[in-house]
Amino acid sequence: MNRGQQEYYKRDYAQAKLEGKPFFPYAVYKDLLIATLAIAAVIGMSIWHRVEIGEPVNPASTDFVPRPEWYFFFLFELLKIFEGQNALMPVIMATFIVPNILMVLLIATPFIDRGPERRIEKRPFALFTGIAVIAFLGYMTHLGAGSHGGVGTDGLPLTGLDEKGQAGAELFVANQCTACHNVAGVGAPGPGPDLTNLGSQGQTPEHWAEFIKAPPGGVMPAFTTFTPQQYDEIGTFLAGLGTQYK
Repeated sequence: MNRGQQEYYKRDYAQAKLEGKPFFPYAVYKDLLIATLAIAAVIGMSIWHRVEIGEPVNPASTDFVPRPEWYFFFLFELLKIFEGQNALMPVIMATFIVPNILMVLLIATPFIDRGPERRIEKRPFALFTGIAVIAFLGYMTHLGAGSHGGVGTDGLPLTGLDEKGQAGAELFVANQCTACHNVAGVGAPGPGPDLTNLGSQGQTPEHWAEFIKAPPGGVMPAFTTFTPQQYDEIGTFLAGLGTQYK
């Protein structure tokens, strides 16, 4: 801050102090009023939009799509934006790189905008940065709240899918197979093996259909409720991964 800025600030501060009001009771009254309104708003929203109690947890369910708490919706949406690139890209981008860039930007703002002014209307950079970050988080939270699927539920990025292969891919996703397996960058990197090139093993659709009915080893759950047509579809899908379906 140069001498001219110091003189201007002192004159401006003296004028504001002369025309201003004491901290007590004016500032105390305002703080109390705003705090009361904020608490009342929280109570009102909790009464208006009550949290419902869902069904009891069923550990045998294979169609449950887990969703985070509301304050993680923006990260949930980021995971969906960066899905399907490779096994680690969604995790790194959505949970580390993007959130830390936003955090560093907010921390660095006071050091970048080092002007003597403290009135918000005279600090456009700080004002714009704060509004932009909050708006981004709010928008991503809104998108995450309205997104009812999990990562990978929009389909698998495969080409060459015929009618039977497409039906098998939809069965694969609908039954949460991506929770343990990865196909073309979509799904978990474990504990199950990567199935992207499973078809290169040369097994027939019938082999994989029987495997789905009774997986050996007892680690993978058996899918015993499919119709014969569904067993044929998912067997065809698995047999074509990496060969016909890429």
